[in-house]
Amino acid sequence: MSDAAILAAGGIVIRGDTPTRAEVMLVHRPRYDDWTIPKGKLDPGEDSQEAAIREVSEETGFRTRLLSSAGTIRYPVSEGLKRVDYYWMRPYRDEGFTPNDEVDEVRWLPLSEAGRLLSYDHDRRLLAAGSSNEVLAETTIHVVRHGAAGDRHTWAGPDYERPLTPKGEQQARVIADQLAGVGITRVLSSPYVRCRQTVEPLASALGTKVEDHDALGEGDGVAANAALLEEVAGSTVVLCSHGDVIPEMLQRLQRMGVVFLSPYEARKGSTWVVGHDGERYVDARYVPPPT
Repeated sequence: MSDAAILAAGGIVIRGDTPTRAEVMLVHRPRYDDWTIPKGKLDPGEDSQEAAIREVSEETGFRTRLLSSAGTIRYPVSEGLKRVDYYWMRPYRDEGFTPNDEVDEVRWLPLSEAGRLLSYDHDRRLLAAGSSNEVLAETTIHVVRHGAAGDRHTWAGPDYERPLTPKGEQQARVIADQLAGVGITRVLSSPYVRCRQTVEPLASALGTKVEDHDALGEGDGVAANAALLEEVAGSTVVLCSHGDVIPEMLQRLQRMGVVFLSPYEARKGSTWVVGHDGERYVDARYVPPPT
């Protein structure tokens, strides 16, 4: 057995806004026939945080926001001593899971029930030692620009009635697939038809309704924008709006001290993912529109 440590990292991915609705993601590995927390070895040049995000994405199909350390576990394996750093994470995008030789099933379970399925005591201890209330205070808003809707200058009717094009309808279906599994609790939209149509497939997948919100409509102003951000703070929600409203919202978030992790862009069908730590908005990252 080697004396050198084998370095690995993993993520405890949690969704939901309250302890009663909190769910954690577990994976089944056919090679070992076990249920565990997604993890894997560090690639050359990676730190443990980068590895944890990559491994969770590769094993489950979910893109995640890393929140905080969840602890470190060390145990002997045939090649030596293995060290695994774990992190609490929130999902913000589902890119689709494909069963494979490494992981053949991904399952969401209530936090209170996950310990009974986990195969290892050290995984159960990680969940038991964590402060789920602190993790659940970390929420996300998903600011979606409506999908492709043609040219307003060639549309004959009132602009608020302009619908999505077939391309926009396809974008709406993909957005629903990407966001249905991340823990959304409300779907808010501009009253304009093209915005409602963009998030209706998502609302349908969640078993909820699209809520019209005037602050997301074109030309509704900075004050309404600020009030909306305050209203949804601390919730995991979708806001669907327009190419004039979203830049105003992003500029306000920047003035509030939000760290932008992506260059500014807001193409039709795109999403800005904005994290909230329970007290303030903290970071924002851009998700390009579906291709």
